[in-house]
Amino acid sequence: MDILKQLKEVILSVLPIAIFSSVLSIATGVMDGVEFCRFMLSCALVIMGLTLFLTGVEVGITPIGSRIGSSLTKSRSLPLMLAAAIVLGMIITIPEPDVQVLAVQVNQVNPNVAINALIGAIAIGVGLFFSISLARTVLGWPMKIIIAISYALIFSIAFLNEDFFVSVAFDSGGATTGPLSVPFIMALGTGVAVMRKHNAESEFGYVALSSIGPVLAVLILGTISGGSSSMIVSGAEETLASGFWNLLGTKFREVGISLLPLVAVCILMQAAVLKMPRTEATREFSGIVYSYLGIVIFFTGVEYSFSDVARQLGSALIQISPILLYISGFVFGLCVVLAEPAVIVLTGQVEDASSGRISKRIMLCTLALGVGLAVVLSLIRTVHALSIWTFILPGYALIMLLMIKTPGLFSAIGFDSGGVATGPMSSAFLLPLAMGAASGSTASSLSASFGMIAMIAMMPILLIEILGIIYQTRVNKAERGEK
Repeated sequence: MDILKQLKEVILSVLPIAIFSSVLSIATGVMDGVEFCRFMLSCALVIMGLTLFLTGVEVGITPIGSRIGSSLTKSRSLPLMLAAAIVLGMIITIPEPDVQVLAVQVNQVNPNVAINALIGAIAIGVGLFFSISLARTVLGWPMKIIIAISYALIFSIAFLNEDFFVSVAFDSGGATTGPLSVPFIMALGTGVAVMRKHNAESEFGYVALSSIGPVLAVLILGTISGGSSSMIVSGAEETLASGFWNLLGTKFREVGISLLPLVAVCILMQAAVLKMPRTEATREFSGIVYSYLGIVIFFTGVEYSFSDVARQLGSALIQISPILLYISGFVFGLCVVLAEPAVIVLTGQVEDASSGRISKRIMLCTLALGVGLAVVLSLIRTVHALSIWTFILPGYALIMLLMIKTPGLFSAIGFDSGGVATGPMSSAFLLPLAMGAASGSTASSLSASFGMIAMIAMMPILLIEILGIIYQTRVNKAERGEK
């Protein structure tokens, strides 16, 4: 358990955002001395919470996921495996920090969307499509066909919804792939892939397919609810007034309830199937405790001041100059992706998959520029209240066209990477920044702020498909040269 390593990675992720936002907030008059102290406390809590949480994921969640995946494969029962995938996908999604933060923010803007209903729809979507991803590995289904059919269904239902639910649906797909669900899903899926001895492509795509389910589920929820909107601008003020200790106690209770199903399943699996030695079981279950404490502290920091400062900053910047808002958003986007640990892992995977033809440096710079551009485009959409269709329709149309020429491995990595860039900072800071810009713009509404996570998730897919085509072109040239 290397908690110092996790602390270093989290500090590198949060500190640039904290410093840049502090400078901007003081310069624009958003923060006085008291608010600055609140914000510093929130940043410290976010860093402490993410460190404990990621340590717990590494020590407990990932190993347990891998063990469960291997045990399910050994059962040789496809119906059992798929049923277990649905249940596990749901229970790992409910306590996901990104999902919880998004659901609260959606409810603050539109009280007609109940927090539990939204989280439930997202969880069901993850569970169903996680089972489909495992079926793909076991039965050898081509991933490109599954993706094409799924997105055709998504856009068919999306046309029946208003922009608000379309934006929230695509944001849900990005928020699902957070620091809790991704390691667990990847570990469980990889365990199945290794046991089944499929090709390298089968080790990717689990996150990609699992993130499609929430989009469909939320769109269906929007269709059933009629997509009614009742926009308000409150939420953060009540949190600050409620007091730090009341907020901390509330989070202890709420997170405990959210994690209870996961703990229950892990205990049942240990007793009935895994039967780990006491030392290993104690170590891995202690990881769950670390994760619990980490999520509680993280949520407390986010809701105490962190997200509220982002909202106020977005409102102040748009009133000073939209150009300043866009430049700041671009810098925040670079900070988020360059310091995201999962992005570093992804760039290494692409370098290995391309046999060094696409270096980590090229990949990292490309992703950073892409995410920065995605944040700017999302803010432009928010400020001018443009339809979400203006961006996602041509974006995903291009993705589908490029997928025809993209090698299968890169398609799988590309769709997986859509969730990698949308880490905790996207939900906790970038989305509130857009909400603040919307509240400070006379031409916009708060509903237009949603879609930020969707834009950030879409860009890496495009970029990695392009890199995959470049890689394949180089391979073909090399083969022709040899001949």
